[in-house]
Amino acid sequence: MVSGIELVTVAYGQPAAQALRDAVAAGKHGDPLAPVSVVVPTNYVGVAARRMLGSGVLGPVTDRGIGIAGVTFLTVYRVAELLGASRLAAAARRPVSTPVLGAAVRGVLTRQPGMFAAVAEHPATEQALVDAYRELSQCDNVALDRLARAGRRAADVVRVYRAARAAHARDWYDERDLMDTAVAAVRHGSPVLADLGAIVLYLPQELSMPGAALLNTVAEHAPVTVVAGVTGVERADAGVAAAIARLGLGLGLDGSVAITPPHGTEVVSASDPDDEVRAAIRLVMAALVDGVPLERMAILYGSAEPYARLVHEQLEAAGIPHNGAAVRTLAESVLGRSLLALLALPDRDFHRHDVMTLLASAPVWFHTRPIPSARWERISRGAGVVRGATQWHERLDAHARALEAQLAEERAVPDREPRPSWYEHELEATRELDAFVAALRDTLAEGAREGVAWRQLSTWARRIVHEFLAHDSRRVKWPEAEQRAADKVEAALDRLAGLDAVEP
Repeated sequence: MVSGIELVTVAYGQPAAQALRDAVAAGKHGDPLAPVSVVVPTNYVGVAARRMLGSGVLGPVTDRGIGIAGVTFLTVYRVAELLGASRLAAAARRPVSTPVLGAAVRGVLTRQPGMFAAVAEHPATEQALVDAYRELSQCDNVALDRLARAGRRAADVVRVYRAARAAHARDWYDERDLMDTAVAAVRHGSPVLADLGAIVLYLPQELSMPGAALLNTVAEHAPVTVVAGVTGVERADAGVAAAIARLGLGLGLDGSVAITPPHGTEVVSASDPDDEVRAAIRLVMAALVDGVPLERMAILYGSAEPYARLVHEQLEAAGIPHNGAAVRTLAESVLGRSLLALLALPDRDFHRHDVMTLLASAPVWFHTRPIPSARWERISRGAGVVRGATQWHERLDAHARALEAQLAEERAVPDREPRPSWYEHELEATRELDAFVAALRDTLAEGAREGVAWRQLSTWARRIVHEFLAHDSRRVKWPEAEQRAADKVEAALDRLAGLDAVEP
């Protein structure tokens, strides 16, 4: 026992699960409704642990029978939200997002670029400094001062971090702010602590310094048990050891923990990554035939590229239900890809190839109807459109006048009854295409005006989505994954409205 924290070191798998059951049972003291909070590294671990405890396969947590009640599974960040978010909300501060950080960093680089002057406007510079911001947010002022003395580049990175943090500190909060506020709430006797009950930190992996500070503070007011999983391989256990060290503990691997090192039972030779993945899926299918349930299997890979995409594609092709980290970004979803392509049209001067590619691959609507992409492609090609919003109008208008003349000639010949109908439909489609390009040009131009606020841009982007792409009522027939991605895209657009609070 160190600083109110009890450490249990076990092997992964059944021993770790059993240690979790024992810790939860100890926290309940025989009362099935007593609150216990299990702090997990990810929500996936929380779901698996909840199912194991609830099923009773590990044994009951009280003498009232199997099942669990009053046990909450949380990440460290969620614990901090429960303890400190209300205080930050009362101060009218909101959680910071990547676009907000990017805006703050851009503002600093615009005013004082320092050694980044030559690359201040490059997107990679902004992204690198945003990533550095997230890492530096774990450091206190003493560590930041020490880092700033390491050299000119380090000093400039710290300067940008501090300036960007100061730019949004009044209206926004990051993870460090949340953790610090949660620590202050615990020290002032937050009533949430009673709702959390006994704390069990289950299988910690990476643990930030602010997160460790929060758990150490909680341990001064409530019992905390750490169930640390180890493999017995020093390199593999390095991350766990670092997390435990931040809690002021040591793993203490003195041979008292019985560990069976993992080892392969079969070696498969494959010619390329595709063949590797197919071989792994064949093994999954063989295990399934032998009676092993899918939820007891996992396919692991050492590199996300190209294996993450290949595994998902091959599992989909084989019809095997699976779960795992997403392999696509929102920019690769139907709505994300379509919106980005549409917004890029002015930069491409409305080139006919880009416009027609968008219309053929995206769910574009006009006047509450899906557009006839194939017909519009044929019309624009026949009209000789190449690029330029003005050219679109001029050549489509000329094409429409030519169709009107041909229609008049056809109507003058009474024995050609079917032909006027074709010309009428073609003329209507040409006028509609002309109106669509004009509406698209005018709508996109609204976002290019100088002095447009982020809130206005957010509303403008949402209107583009609803008018031209995918109103909520049009997405009901999309695959469920695409519907969820579309909801996230719209949520991201909503968050952009908050950038007005960041100094330029």
